[in-house]
Amino acid sequence: MASEARYPILADTSSLVAVANTTQWELLKDAINLTTTNVCKHELQNHVSSNKYPPEGSREHYLKQGSQRVLKHLDEDSSPWSCVTVVPRPHGPDAGEQSLKQELYEQASSYQIVTILDSAARRSIRRLIDNDAYDIDVVGPPYLLYILLDNDLISKPEFCEATVEMIRTEGWTGYEVVKNAWTSIPVDCSEILDGEYDDALPPN
Repeated sequence: MASEARYPILADTSSLVAVANTTQWELLKDAINLTTTNVCKHELQNHVSSNKYPPEGSREHYLKQGSQRVLKHLDEDSSPWSCVTVVPRPHGPDAGEQSLKQELYEQASSYQIVTILDSAARRSIRRLIDNDAYDIDVVGPPYLLYILLDNDLISKPEFCEATVEMIRTEGWTGYEVVKNAWTSIPVDCSEILDGEYDDALPPN
């Protein structure tokens, strides 16, 4: 069962699903200590229960598979991940993102990194952090893969391939979306991956 401990990385629902669907999931889940909220956990449970038999390859199947992996990991006694309770509990389609903001209002000093998928939500959380002069990085989910590389747990080719895989699996397309995915990652994968991957590499 996930504890209420607070680890330096705070992650939203979409970030957790994104990393859970990469080839580095088995390594990442035990190598990184992170925290999420009870609201994000509830969103994961909704992804699992909302569609019992989604077609393989569909977005619903992707969300269900990733959510199941994260929930299973959160429920393990030895899990280095934790789930904190946010009160009052926000509701609505962006409740998970709001719960991270609420957690930061109360416990910002506990965190060094916030990973959140939605770029507008990242901007909103950055404003909150800047207003209070906290030293917290706000990044996209590929940054969790970069932590593995930065700690010599995976090679540069493995990092590049897993990040491109995440970008494609998530369906991130377009100049700004791909650019945002690579924000805060000081690695040039174009040296390793050929032109076949241009659509998922940072724009020049």
